[in-house]
Amino acid sequence: MSDSADSSLTNREQCWLEPLLRDQIPLAHTMDLRVGRLDTTGIRLDFPLAPSINDKGSAFGGALASAMILAGWSLPRLLLRRSQISANLVIGRCELQFLKPVHGPYSASCDWPDSAAQAAFLQGIRSKGKGRLDMLVTVLADNEVAASLQARYAALTMTSTAR
Repeated sequence: MSDSADSSLTNREQCWLEPLLRDQIPLAHTMDLRVGRLDTTGIRLDFPLAPSINDKGSAFGGALASAMILAGWSLPRLLLRRSQISANLVIGRCELQFLKPVHGPYSASCDWPDSAAQAAFLQGIRSKGKGRLDMLVTVLADNEVAASLQARYAALTMTSTAR
Protein backbone atom coordinates (compact mmCIF):
# COMPACT_ATOMS: atom_id res chain seq x y z
CA MET A 1 0.00 0.00 0.00
CA SER A 2 1.28 3.48 -0.79
CA ASP A 3 1.88 6.09 1.89
CA SER A 4 -1.17 8.08 0.74
CA ALA A 5 -3.35 4.94 0.78
CA ASP A 6 -2.05 4.09 4.28
CA SER A 7 -2.79 7.65 5.40
CA SER A 8 -6.30 7.58 3.96
CA LEU A 9 -7.04 4.22 5.60
CA THR A 10 -5.79 5.30 9.02
CA ASN A 11 -7.68 8.63 8.78
CA ARG A 12 -10.92 6.71 8.12
CA GLU A 13 -10.10 4.30 10.92
CA GLN A 14 -9.42 7.16 13.33
CA CYS A 15 -12.80 8.68 12.43
CA TRP A 16 -14.40 5.30 13.19
CA LEU A 17 -12.38 4.43 16.31
CA GLU A 18 -12.65 7.59 18.42
CA PRO A 19 -16.48 7.65 18.43
CA LEU A 20 -16.52 3.89 19.09
CA LEU A 21 -14.34 4.32 22.16
CA ARG A 22 -16.10 7.45 23.44
CA ASP A 23 -19.69 6.30 22.76
CA GLN A 24 -19.52 2.60 23.61
CA ILE A 25 -17.10 2.80 26.54
CA PRO A 26 -18.46 5.52 28.85
CA LEU A 27 -15.20 5.69 30.83
CA ALA A 28 -13.36 6.77 27.66
CA HIS A 29 -15.84 9.62 27.23
CA THR A 30 -15.53 10.62 30.90
CA MET A 31 -11.73 10.62 30.60
CA ASP A 32 -12.08 12.84 27.48
CA LEU A 33 -10.10 10.39 25.33
CA ARG A 34 -8.89 11.67 21.94
CA VAL A 35 -7.10 9.66 19.28
CA GLY A 36 -4.01 11.80 18.86
CA ARG A 37 -2.31 9.55 16.31
CA LEU A 38 -3.17 6.43 14.37
CA ASP A 39 -0.75 5.40 11.66
CA THR A 40 1.33 2.52 10.37
CA THR A 41 3.54 2.58 13.48
CA GLY A 42 0.73 2.47 16.05
CA ILE A 43 -1.66 4.55 18.10
CA ARG A 44 -1.53 7.34 20.63
CA LEU A 45 -4.52 8.20 22.80
CA ASP A 46 -4.42 11.61 24.49
CA PHE A 47 -5.98 12.51 27.85
CA PRO A 48 -6.24 15.70 29.92
CA LEU A 49 -5.40 15.41 33.61
CA ALA A 50 -8.61 16.93 35.06
CA PRO A 51 -10.98 13.93 34.66
CA SER A 52 -8.33 11.58 36.08
CA ILE A 53 -6.98 13.61 39.00
CA ASN A 54 -6.59 12.06 42.44
CA ASP A 55 -6.27 13.50 45.95
CA LYS A 56 -2.54 14.13 45.39
CA GLY A 57 -3.08 16.29 42.31
CA SER A 58 -1.71 13.62 39.98
CA ALA A 59 -3.36 11.11 37.67
CA PHE A 60 -5.17 8.27 39.43
CA GLY A 61 -3.43 4.95 38.77
CA GLY A 62 -6.69 3.37 37.66
CA ALA A 63 -7.09 6.07 35.00
CA LEU A 64 -3.58 5.40 33.69
CA ALA A 65 -4.32 1.66 33.64
CA SER A 66 -7.58 2.29 31.77
CA ALA A 67 -5.84 4.55 29.24
CA MET A 68 -3.23 1.86 28.52
CA ILE A 69 -5.84 -0.91 28.29
CA LEU A 70 -7.85 1.16 25.81
CA ALA A 71 -4.79 1.89 23.65
CA GLY A 72 -3.77 -1.77 23.66
CA TRP A 73 -7.34 -2.88 22.86
CA SER A 74 -7.66 -0.47 19.94
CA LEU A 75 -5.09 -2.06 17.63
CA PRO A 76 -6.39 -5.65 17.76
CA ARG A 77 -9.90 -4.21 17.37
CA LEU A 78 -8.76 -2.50 14.17
CA LEU A 79 -7.18 -5.75 12.94
CA LEU A 80 -10.53 -7.51 13.43
CA ARG A 81 -12.34 -4.73 11.56
CA ARG A 82 -9.85 -4.76 8.68
CA SER A 83 -10.27 -8.53 8.39
CA GLN A 84 -14.07 -8.31 8.68
CA ILE A 85 -14.08 -10.67 11.65
CA SER A 86 -16.86 -10.32 14.19
CA ALA A 87 -15.39 -11.25 17.56
CA ASN A 88 -15.48 -10.28 21.20
CA LEU A 89 -12.18 -8.72 22.21
CA VAL A 90 -11.15 -8.75 25.87
CA ILE A 91 -8.04 -8.28 27.93
CA GLY A 92 -7.01 -11.64 29.34
CA ARG A 93 -4.16 -10.61 31.57
CA CYS A 94 -1.86 -7.70 32.19
CA GLU A 95 1.06 -6.49 34.20
CA LEU A 96 1.32 -2.82 35.11
CA GLN A 97 4.27 -0.73 36.21
CA PHE A 98 3.86 2.78 37.53
CA LEU A 99 7.17 4.59 37.17
CA LYS A 100 6.47 8.24 38.04
CA PRO A 101 3.54 10.48 38.95
CA VAL A 102 1.67 12.23 36.16
CA HIS A 103 0.89 15.90 36.88
CA GLY A 104 -0.44 17.05 33.52
CA PRO A 105 -1.87 15.83 30.23
CA TYR A 106 -0.70 12.36 29.23
CA SER A 107 -0.91 9.89 26.39
CA ALA A 108 -1.07 6.12 26.07
CA SER A 109 0.92 4.78 23.10
CA CYS A 110 1.13 1.35 21.54
CA ASP A 111 2.97 0.10 18.46
CA TRP A 112 1.48 -2.38 16.02
CA PRO A 113 2.69 -5.91 16.70
CA ASP A 114 4.94 -7.40 14.04
CA SER A 115 3.33 -8.95 10.98
CA ALA A 116 3.92 -12.54 12.19
CA ALA A 117 2.07 -11.86 15.48
CA GLN A 118 -0.79 -10.19 13.58
CA ALA A 119 -1.03 -13.14 11.18
CA ALA A 120 -1.01 -15.68 14.03
CA PHE A 121 -3.76 -13.73 15.84
CA LEU A 122 -5.99 -13.67 12.78
CA GLN A 123 -5.23 -17.27 11.81
CA GLY A 124 -6.12 -18.47 15.31
CA ILE A 125 -9.48 -16.72 15.09
CA ARG A 126 -10.21 -18.10 11.63
CA SER A 127 -9.17 -21.68 12.40
CA LYS A 128 -10.09 -22.10 16.09
CA GLY A 129 -12.50 -19.24 16.76
CA LYS A 130 -10.02 -17.60 19.13
CA GLY A 131 -6.80 -15.69 18.90
CA ARG A 132 -4.49 -13.86 21.27
CA LEU A 133 -2.16 -10.96 20.89
CA ASP A 134 0.44 -9.57 23.30
CA MET A 135 0.72 -5.80 23.42
CA LEU A 136 3.08 -3.36 25.14
CA VAL A 137 1.64 0.05 25.99
CA THR A 138 3.27 3.04 27.67
CA VAL A 139 1.99 6.23 29.24
CA LEU A 140 4.01 9.29 28.34
CA ALA A 141 3.87 12.50 30.36
CA ASP A 142 6.30 15.38 29.98
CA ASN A 143 8.08 13.32 27.29
CA GLU A 144 8.92 10.58 29.81
CA VAL A 145 7.54 7.08 30.30
CA ALA A 146 5.37 7.26 33.41
CA ALA A 147 3.78 3.80 33.27
CA SER A 148 3.76 0.64 31.18
CA LEU A 149 1.43 -2.25 30.55
CA GLN A 150 2.23 -5.66 29.15
CA ALA A 151 -1.08 -7.26 28.19
CA ARG A 152 -2.56 -10.23 26.38
CA TYR A 153 -5.76 -9.56 24.47
CA ALA A 154 -8.03 -12.40 23.43
CA ALA A 155 -10.56 -12.46 20.61
CA LEU A 156 -13.37 -15.00 20.49
CA THR A 157 -15.65 -15.26 17.50
CA MET A 158 -19.31 -14.84 18.25
CA THR A 159 -19.99 -18.50 17.40
CA SER A 160 -17.13 -19.81 19.55
CA THR A 161 -18.46 -18.03 22.66
CA ALA A 162 -21.64 -20.12 22.53
CA ARG A 163 -19.74 -23.42 22.73
